[in-house]
Amino acid sequence: MTSYARNKFILNLVLSLEGNTLILFQYVDNHGKGLHKLIEEKAEGRKVFFVHGGTETETREEIRAIVEKENNAIIVASYGTFSTGINVRNLHNIIFASPSKSRIRNLQSIGRGLRLGDNKKKAVLFDIADDLRYKKHENFTLKHFRDRVRIYNEERFEYKLYNIELKV
Repeated sequence: MTSYARNKFILNLVLSLEGNTLILFQYVDNHGKGLHKLIEEKAEGRKVFFVHGGTETETREEIRAIVEKENNAIIVASYGTFSTGINVRNLHNIIFASPSKSRIRNLQSIGRGLRLGDNKKKAVLFDIADDLRYKKHENFTLKHFRDRVRIYNEERFEYKLYNIELKV
């Protein structure tokens, strides 16, 4: 996921959001590092954290504790480190920056945002998928997105779909 246009879209989305935001990605070197760097450079006045498998458990806990007290922090984290086992009640936004089709991983990731906090009335999920269809061939990220939409329907989540053309 090294598309600059895609990462810039995610950057602009993150910067437009209010509240603590968790951005989940799949690959540290191919996506997470570049996305984190881009966000850190532009997120003036906001605390930005990067969490992946190489981040010490103690550091992860420190970040979690900081975010619990913040109201506009950004966490760029790998699915493996932040989709399960982390309890952050003060998340307002979650962005799926990388596709995943795992029902359990997706629902656990959504659960990060559904935890109740003192200053939180709602949580919003942004599920980003790439439509790279060519003739009759449909790309895997689009197929995985369709699987996630089925999950959202089964769980009776409210959602809206938007098609956004990226200029590359």
